[in-house]
Amino acid sequence: MKRGFKSQSEKRAIEVRKAFGLTDIEPLQAHEVACKLGVRVWSPNDITGLSAEDLAHLVHGDPDGWSAFTMRIDRKFLVVYNPAQTQPRVNSVLMHEIAHIMLGHELANAGITDDGHLIPSHYNQEQEDEADWLGATLLLPRPVLLWIRRQSMSNEIASQHFNVSGQMLQWRFRMTGVDAQLSRSRY
Repeated sequence: MKRGFKSQSEKRAIEVRKAFGLTDIEPLQAHEVACKLGVRVWSPNDITGLSAEDLAHLVHGDPDGWSAFTMRIDRKFLVVYNPAQTQPRVNSVLMHEIAHIMLGHELANAGITDDGHLIPSHYNQEQEDEADWLGATLLLPRPVLLWIRRQSMSNEIASQHFNVSGQMLQWRFRMTGVDAQLSRSRY
């Protein structure tokens, strides 16, 4: 990632919370951010003309095979997400897609393989890494992580409170070094 991107993401997470009238430590929900940005959010159930067979395949046939994708229609964005995934996972993948939009990333075109699978025509790892980082930071900025630890909140309760997976919470603690920072400050 570009120099300064991580600290800019932390600042942006606080700015977004302020725009919503939230404090630095209040939960932020991806659906609310999408609404504020004018991004439509659909599940496959909202797509008219989708056959029952295709809908069943998307939602039940391979529920872990996809999470979400973003489309641009004229100058508006539409994010389609997989409703078969857990609510914390949906919140995370929606925020990841919103991060792509906020960062002005180029959307991938998609193609269909000979066996009928939809695949992106190009994949930009740097953009994916940036969207991962910003999306996670929007959900769990540094002040939230510090607050969780200072409250002696369990990871399970914190995950529920902020509507994120335990895996994401642990990843943010590890990547930000908050636990190490607090451990050093105790000595």
